[in-house]
Amino acid sequence: MSSATNGHRETSADEYDYIVVGGGIAGSVLASRLHEYNPSLSILLVEAGKDATTHPLVPSPLAVVLLHGSELDWNYTTVPQKHLGGRTFYEAAGKALGGGSVTNYGLWTRADAVDYDAWANLLGDSRWSYQGLLPYFRKSEQHQDPEVDLKQHGRDGPVPLCSVSSSGRNYPLRDQLKSAWISAGVDLNLDANSGSSLGIGEAVECRINGSRLIASEAYSLKGVKVMTDTLVKRVLIKEKDGEKTACGVELADGRTCLSKREIVLSAGAYRTPQILLLSGVGSATELARHGITQVVDAPEVGQNLYDHMGVKQFWRLRHPDTGAAVGSSKWTDPAFQTGNPLDYVVCHLVSQEGMKAALSKDEGHVTDDHPLLKPLRCHVETAMQYAAVSKANPVVPLDGTHVSSHVMGMLPTSRGSVTLESTDPAAAPIIDMNYYGTEADRYVMREGLRKFMDVIHNTPAGQAIIASETVPEGFEPLTASSTDEQIDKRVAQAAMSTFHPAGTAAMGKVVDSELRVFGVAGLRVCDGSVMPLPVAGHPMAAIYAIAEQAADIMQTARGVQ
Repeated sequence: MSSATNGHRETSADEYDYIVVGGGIAGSVLASRLHEYNPSLSILLVEAGKDATTHPLVPSPLAVVLLHGSELDWNYTTVPQKHLGGRTFYEAAGKALGGGSVTNYGLWTRADAVDYDAWANLLGDSRWSYQGLLPYFRKSEQHQDPEVDLKQHGRDGPVPLCSVSSSGRNYPLRDQLKSAWISAGVDLNLDANSGSSLGIGEAVECRINGSRLIASEAYSLKGVKVMTDTLVKRVLIKEKDGEKTACGVELADGRTCLSKREIVLSAGAYRTPQILLLSGVGSATELARHGITQVVDAPEVGQNLYDHMGVKQFWRLRHPDTGAAVGSSKWTDPAFQTGNPLDYVVCHLVSQEGMKAALSKDEGHVTDDHPLLKPLRCHVETAMQYAAVSKANPVVPLDGTHVSSHVMGMLPTSRGSVTLESTDPAAAPIIDMNYYGTEADRYVMREGLRKFMDVIHNTPAGQAIIASETVPEGFEPLTASSTDEQIDKRVAQAAMSTFHPAGTAAMGKVVDSELRVFGVAGLRVCDGSVMPLPVAGHPMAAIYAIAEQAADIMQTARGVQ
């Protein structure tokens, strides 16, 4: 596949045209495309984790959860979250060649065109609008659904995609669940990845022949120098022609690698700001706390952190003997092993009036043209999985008697931070998500949970699916009329990360719209940390498109042909 050192010590001053730090989704795409565009370039891709290509659990769609907490996961923990009873949260982050594509569930949700148009409006750069990114979404896709609109989707890209129905999975609860949502006032969306995600959208996943395909396999790294098991400590910055210029990277073991052209940080929303801070790019206060000499005043490094927080519930099936969930002796269709056990990703609105009132509590008076009110936005995503297991509080056995649901707030206004624990690059950074920190986020989650209670409890199809909610000790089942206090109490107990961190080296704050770090020549960032505002979708599709566009931007900037 590629040449890899696996920790082998090389000369102290190897030199490359480009150095890409982080071999996750963005780093794999960028290194691959740069080499494709000009094979004469010398490109170094440095990854802290292992090459997971041959790991036995990586191909299986249903084994992903077993990779969480493994050697392929950074396995981070947040600080106690003050708005959620002081709980700490587990934060998965891929630590392997392929990054998040190794440890995520492979769902492909582009989000809404409005979300990307908000980026373009903020930055004054149409390249980051939905239409500006559409060629790059299409370029990354190898869509296998024969009915797909080729004006919106690609067939010739590296990332294989298939919908639930096109993969031959005919889940027993599919029609009933769709009917329940329709009865609750949510419309069917025949293609939720075409610029409008609102409605009942069929799930689309990154799969090939029923197996997961990670980014570093989808995008060839042949011809790219790959170092695995190699941790970068900092970017080396020197004065050149009167400006601060990135000239190389220092590895954790003291070796250095030099760059003749540019260095790109693609280490993710946690590690990228950590490396910038260790390089002296950050706020004076944060750097002084650790005795780091400030090279560039960049107070926004590590700020603007956001994530999609979710709440899981467990539901006892009314007819568990039908084989509708994982664990049942009748769950035997081989096709069910080829993807996540779900049919739909449902995105919906919240009340404009209620959202306006919540925003006003956070921001003061707001008008009807507030960007989270107009145009209409997808504030909530809900998915029911035909699987449920919990070791404690509540105990739910994986025996086919239960399903689970997950409600997410998709456009959070709460913002957290990533800061340094120490100057040791191997030490985890301090992660404060500040979950549930705004009235807007609390309102959205309350309304999202109430909506799903309406779907389950107040529609004939929902009642036919579910017998009861299995609740944690000391809690009552939620209903569509549960009070704010009852819901907030449940959220404090059951909230979880969905492992979608972003924003910590945001465009417009830390980098410009060509992903160049302000104040440092020859240094860019390309990963989820550049996303200035949340998008109402799982970020994998967006990160592929960002990296595809970044490769074109760099090609144009350097005249690489």
